[in-house]
Amino acid sequence: MQIEQLLSYEASGSKRTAVRTVTVPPGGHLPLAGHDEERLYYITDGRGIISIYEEFPVGDMYELRQDISVFMTPGIEHEIFNIGDSPLRYIEFLVKGGVKPDGDLSWSAVTQRGVTVDKPQVGAGVAVTDVFDEASNRSQREGTHLTIRDVQLRRPQKFANAEVLTIAPGRSTRLHTHFDTGETSVILYGEGEFIWDDKRIPCQAGSVVSYPIGVQRAVVNTGRFPMTYVLIASFLD
Repeated sequence: MQIEQLLSYEASGSKRTAVRTVTVPPGGHLPLAGHDEERLYYITDGRGIISIYEEFPVGDMYELRQDISVFMTPGIEHEIFNIGDSPLRYIEFLVKGGVKPDGDLSWSAVTQRGVTVDKPQVGAGVAVTDVFDEASNRSQREGTHLTIRDVQLRRPQKFANAEVLTIAPGRSTRLHTHFDTGETSVILYGEGEFIWDDKRIPCQAGSVVSYPIGVQRAVVNTGRFPMTYVLIASFLD
């Protein structure tokens, strides 16, 4: 297995968020484990299987392939297999600050979304999204220049939302600001610029930007082809 750190917590504008890419070779296996942070896996290449809650074949099993995402709250045990003949690659968004279930899994809602409290009722959640499947995940269009697809989150704690956006050539998102969440994006394909107040930062496939609260931001497609990126927002408090 190969892990590349794209964004550390220390370098992140959204201080709770880190980003890595993971490559699992053919025949590779990540053994059953749970983790302290909320996680969103976004599959970019290859074929795999994820078994959740228990070891394969007893656990809840899902197929992993390009443009499938898997969201998990802290403490959800899972294992991943590469079942294809090429590397299985995915982007890993890690958001710290959530709370694991105390004892057995609970499907009750977190007491106050986005806030850690002394004795919360912690809800365990898993969501799997086939991002580009119009039947199960219908796209939202803001004109003809911008398409947004939701990434499902189930009982998130520090995650606020996640989505995949596609911008037409020569167009951009609106310049805007957030005062309640940080925002982290990874470019899947295309080329353009991240706007950060009065700065313009070139970006291409694999580029990452993490905006803190209060920064004016936009994403501009400067290339010939559509530009697509994964965006997550996380609560900072």
